[in-house]
Amino acid sequence: MQDPHVDIIPFGGLGEFGMNTLLLRSGNQGILIDAGIMFPGDDLLGVDFVAPDFTYLRETSLQLLGIILTHGHEDHIGGIPYLLPQHAAPIYGTRLTLALLAGKLREHGLISTAHLHTVKARDRTELGPFHLEFIHVTHSIPDSMALAIETPAGVIVHTGDFKFDQSPIDGQLTDFARLNHYGERGVRLLLSDSTNSERTGFTPSEASLRSPLEEIFLRARKKVVASCFASSLHRIQIFLDLAQQFDRKVAPVGRSMSNAVNIGLSLGYLRAADGLIIGPAEVKFLPLEKVLVLSSGSQGEPMSALSRLAVNEFKGIYVEPEDIVILSTRVIPGNERRISNTVNHLSKRGAIVLDERMERVHVSGHASQEEQKLMISMIRPHFFVPVHGEYRQLKFHAEIARGVGVAEERIRILEDGDCLRLAGKEARLQQKLPIGRRFLDEEMAGEIHDMVLQDRRFLSEDGFVVAILKIDRGSGKLQGPVELISRGFLHADESAEFFEEARGIVRELVANTPIEEKQDETLLKDLLRKSLKKLFYKQTQKRPIILPVILEA
Repeated sequence: MQDPHVDIIPFGGLGEFGMNTLLLRSGNQGILIDAGIMFPGDDLLGVDFVAPDFTYLRETSLQLLGIILTHGHEDHIGGIPYLLPQHAAPIYGTRLTLALLAGKLREHGLISTAHLHTVKARDRTELGPFHLEFIHVTHSIPDSMALAIETPAGVIVHTGDFKFDQSPIDGQLTDFARLNHYGERGVRLLLSDSTNSERTGFTPSEASLRSPLEEIFLRARKKVVASCFASSLHRIQIFLDLAQQFDRKVAPVGRSMSNAVNIGLSLGYLRAADGLIIGPAEVKFLPLEKVLVLSSGSQGEPMSALSRLAVNEFKGIYVEPEDIVILSTRVIPGNERRISNTVNHLSKRGAIVLDERMERVHVSGHASQEEQKLMISMIRPHFFVPVHGEYRQLKFHAEIARGVGVAEERIRILEDGDCLRLAGKEARLQQKLPIGRRFLDEEMAGEIHDMVLQDRRFLSEDGFVVAILKIDRGSGKLQGPVELISRGFLHADESAEFFEEARGIVRELVANTPIEEKQDETLLKDLLRKSLKKLFYKQTQKRPIILPVILEA
C-alpha cells in the first residue's frame, strides 16, 4: 500500500507579492489556506486585480472540505468571491476576518449562500483527514492566525503573515506557548512568511510609530491627510488616538476605509470618543487645523480616494498648501509609477508629502530575519518551505533556514503550480500543475482566466475601438475632431449617430477634466476607457477593447 501522503500546491503567492493561496490535498480531499488577490502591473491595461485560477479544483473533482483564512488582508481573502460560485466550501476565520469578507460577499450577492464559521485562537477544527488548531500571531491587522495542521503525513505549521511584536497595539501577543508545543511534539513541514527575509534584525513594533507620528502632528498647521491600507486597524487606531490628542476630527474617505472603520468600531477592534468620527461633507465646516482625513488609495490606485484628493476631485475636501499628507504604507512592487504620479499631483497642490523614505511613518507587519530565525528554531521542522514573496525573498529565507540548522536537502523552494508530496521521510516534487491566473475587471465583474483568451474573445465577439484625439499640452484643449476607428464592433457608416454620441462624450470629458489630469496621460486614458466602456455596453451590450491614442499638438 502507498504511504499516507499530503500534497502541498501553491496557487499563488510564491514568486510574487499577493494572491496568497495554498492547497493541501490528501487523496481526493483538500483544504485551501487563504484565497487572495494581487494588484496588476502597468502592463495589464484595464485589469483591476489578479486572482488565482481555480479550474484545477473543478477538473480534478477535488472535494474541498474548507477554506481556512489566516487574516483579513486583501492578498489573503480578496479572491474568495471568485472561488465560491464554483466551490461552495465552508469558510473558517476569526471574527474580524469574516466581517471584512462579508462585505465583499454582499457586493457579489454571495452572502446568503456562504457558510461562514467563526473561530478564535486555540480553537480546533476537524476537516476530514486535516485536524487544525488556530494559533494567534501578531501582524499589522488584528485577529491574525498561524495554523497547526495534523495530516496523514505529519504535522504542518503555516505561519500566515506574522511578526513578533512585543508591544502590540491591542495587547495580544503571539502565542509562543502553542508554537513551542508543536516544536517539541515534532513538525514535519513549516511553511513560513518570507516577505521581509532581506531585512536584517527585528521588525519594529507598531507602537513605535506613535512618537514619530506625534511629532508630525505637533508641527502640522493645517489639514493632515493620512493614507494606509484600510484593513490596517492597528495603524488606524494610532491615528484616531492622535486625532483625539490634538483635537482633530477624523473623516474617513474612500469606500474601503469607511467600511473598515465602521467594522472596526462596531466589533470593538477600534476605539474612538463620541463625535470624533465625522463624514466627509462635514470637513468644509471645520478649521483646517481641526481635521484629519483618513484616506484609502495608498498605492495610487486610479480613481481611489487619495488619487481623487490629489487632483482636487473629491467633493468637499481639497488639498491645500501646507497640508501634510502621510503615506503610511510600503510601496508594493509594480505600483511605483502610480504612487509617484499621486505624490506629484499632491506636491503641485502645495502639500507636504511624507513617506517612509523621509520620515518614520510606517513599520512592516512582517517578520525580519531574526524573527524568522526564531520561528524556525521554535518549530524545528523536518522540512522547510518559504512562502509569500518574490523568488529572491524565498531564496533569502531558505538561506536563513540553513543558518539555523535546517539541512540543505530538507529545504524546498516552490513556485506557483508546483506540487510537493510529503510522504514518510520524503518530500518530493511531482509533475507541475497547470495553475493559471484570472485577470479581473471590477467594473464589469469579468472573470478571465488568461489575458490572451480575453483578447481573443473580445476581438472575435466584441471587436475593438481606437479613439484618437489630439490635445494641446499647454491648454489641455482638443485640437481637431475626435476620430473613432472600429473593427469587429459596429460599422462606422451604419452607426453614424451612435459614434457621434461617443465623440460627444469624449469632447465633454476632455472639456470638463482639469488640466492637471489631462497632463497625466495614464489617468486621462483610464477616464476615456471608463466613459466609452459604459456607453458601449449600455447601448449595445458589448464590451469592445478600447484603445485611446492621445497625440500632443
